[in-house]
Amino acid sequence: MNVTRTMTALLLTTLLAACGASQTGSPGTPPGTPAPTDASQATPYTMKGTVRNAAGQPLPGVEVWADNTLYYNMNALGRTDAQGRYSIALPKDQLGTWRAGGRFKTQYHGKWYDLPLEPDKEAAFATADGAIRNFTLRLAGETPGGGHYGGYVYTYYSEHGGSYDPDRVEYTLTPDGPLLDGSTGQTIKAFDGSDALHDVPVGQYVVTARYLPTDGLAQPMLLAQSGEEYSPSTTILFREAVEHRNFADFSVSLVPKP
Repeated sequence: MNVTRTMTALLLTTLLAACGASQTGSPGTPPGTPAPTDASQATPYTMKGTVRNAAGQPLPGVEVWADNTLYYNMNALGRTDAQGRYSIALPKDQLGTWRAGGRFKTQYHGKWYDLPLEPDKEAAFATADGAIRNFTLRLAGETPGGGHYGGYVYTYYSEHGGSYDPDRVEYTLTPDGPLLDGSTGQTIKAFDGSDALHDVPVGQYVVTARYLPTDGLAQPMLLAQSGEEYSPSTTILFREAVEHRNFADFSVSLVPKP
């Protein structure tokens, strides 16, 4: 009888210890909980990704699309959220593959701008495979086609204050507030050897210039845009043109001698 009671007590002790052990540590995953999705993995019948500027800042409200390579003007459209993310559902019943595209449209200092986005991959993809395509808005640098994302600043020679060598003029462009994409710009110093400064990040700048002759002291210069009087500085804002993309221009003169 004592043996029976002893065996029963040992059995109860073992069961209680097992129950206590199951309640310690991390709780298990509740039944029916879906596995977390991997943002780095493509989702079938979906194009997804992010849109950022060159500084890595997310860009909300940007339109992107998947363009069908078989049919003309067949697109699936999407728009980024506050974190610069987007997801586009692709039609399952359409033939052909898809390529990613997008444009950044914004109003800046009262003017509208429409700039292309650069996808991280140009390759087309199948509908059933889906794809991840991340875009970058670049305000400067070379485009895949060999051009430049940045704007052109055209300078016009003027003898208002006398003759000079245009190749010896140094320009300083100081950003006047954030650039077009909201990022902070850098001061640019450059010589203009071909009547234009190339690939300038699109923004608003205060421009000054000085003449650096090979046989004399540096001389400040005067600048004037169309309709302006000559002054030591001018504030330029890029504008769009089909043949020049984004550009700004002004005339340059020596200070007239008294």
